[in-house]
Amino acid sequence: MPKFSLRRRKKDKTKEQKSEKKEKKRRKRLERVDLPHPRDVIESMNLSNVVELVPDFAYRGIRGNTYVLVEAQLPEEYAEDLLNIGKEYVLLKVDLSSKEKMEEIYEEAATRAMKSLKLPMDERLKNNIIYHLYRDIEGFGPIDPLMHDPYIEDLTLPARGSRYVYVYCADVANWLRTEINLQEDDARRIVLKFAEHIGKQISLAKPRLEGRLPDGSRVHALFGSAMSGGGTIFTVRRFTKRPSIEDLIMYGALTMEAAAYLWLVVEHGMSGFIVGETGSGKTTLLNALLSLLPRQAHIVTVEDTPEIYLPLHGNWTSLIGQPPGMGERGMEIPDLLRDVLRMRPDYVVVGESRGAETRLLIQFINLGHTSLTTFHSNTLEGLIQRLKSDPINLTAEQIASFKIAVLNRREGTSRGVFRIAEILYDDIRQDVVLHDLFIRQPDLGLVGDPLRDSKLLEEIHVRYNLPLDALYEEYLNKMAELERRVREKRKEKEVKVPAK
Repeated sequence: MPKFSLRRRKKDKTKEQKSEKKEKKRRKRLERVDLPHPRDVIESMNLSNVVELVPDFAYRGIRGNTYVLVEAQLPEEYAEDLLNIGKEYVLLKVDLSSKEKMEEIYEEAATRAMKSLKLPMDERLKNNIIYHLYRDIEGFGPIDPLMHDPYIEDLTLPARGSRYVYVYCADVANWLRTEINLQEDDARRIVLKFAEHIGKQISLAKPRLEGRLPDGSRVHALFGSAMSGGGTIFTVRRFTKRPSIEDLIMYGALTMEAAAYLWLVVEHGMSGFIVGETGSGKTTLLNALLSLLPRQAHIVTVEDTPEIYLPLHGNWTSLIGQPPGMGERGMEIPDLLRDVLRMRPDYVVVGESRGAETRLLIQFINLGHTSLTTFHSNTLEGLIQRLKSDPINLTAEQIASFKIAVLNRREGTSRGVFRIAEILYDDIRQDVVLHDLFIRQPDLGLVGDPLRDSKLLEEIHVRYNLPLDALYEEYLNKMAELERRVREKRKEKEVKVPAK
């Protein structure tokens, strides 16, 4: 046998030995790797507003204007292979007939991936693999943890400016940039996931997607760069849990006196507006106020995006407008309001009035139904002016059909009621007059005395032949009830705080 052949064999053998030695060192190093718990990681980062998103697997915190996400980790050098092997098995065996069956498939996929790469059977590593498999296969990939954040109201991927995902967080009342930077392929995969959950199709030929996710969140997306110019974009308006009236009182958003007054006049058939700019808490207050109405009352809500939630009202009907699609007209709020006329509601509620909706609500009021809605304006005077102008064009008498106007404002991280006025019609001036009942004053909060100053209580007294003393007593009883509820709520919160 030629000598060079022997030398080559020796070289190959030496190469194999070195490779085996290197692999052994690699395995040994991995055995010593202790995957840190994400909770420990985020605590070490000294962040503010820390929230657990997925128990044991995902947490978030805030640093300046950055939203920091910390998830369960995988060994960096094996992460891609572990997930590829695991996903291949899950997609091969997928069985959506039962949740328990899918859990078994995920567990087996993680075990197989670890065995395939000859990794130690570490329980934490296995659970972390399962978390990432579920996140990518059934969830929304890298943005899935954000969909579990109770404080995120809006989530968006912009075009042109950057390809970072931005979120609007209610706990800081501001837009924050996340550290999630999506490439075009990643963005398209997420939008396809949205389409799958919504039950619609999206493609380069049909690039527009609009609809609701199973949790009620509203999605708008443009697929590809034909329409947006900067690539695939999406916006998610989250369906978040609304604070109760007790929460709003405890937060200082309104006082017990103001809450009792609003409860009283709305329950006695007074219609009204909740006014404010975007993000001022209009719908939050509306939802809390509706929750005080009698449980047997027939409440019909009409919205573009489902935000009002009244689980304790068995006689509540929720109607959702469908926006126009590709070649389709859709069902808009004015269309739905015409159907509401046939439902004999006690209360008609429109999520937001812009034009034709307001004119239709006047008809409901004239027919004896109480109507409530939100309106976009930064002052109550601005509300009146817009109601008189195009495209609404209401007369002063029509505007006075609405009896109450509440102004909400956002200042810094707080949102709340800044003014409550009664809408009155002045026969001499033949115009509407705003009669202030509650005004927020520096250092004093929301100040007002409805028993002394309210004109609407007199109107209710005349309209329904109710003694004023009975109305005053009812107001005081509602105050006492709210005080009791707030006291109980505070006790609940104290019990939930863990001992240090």
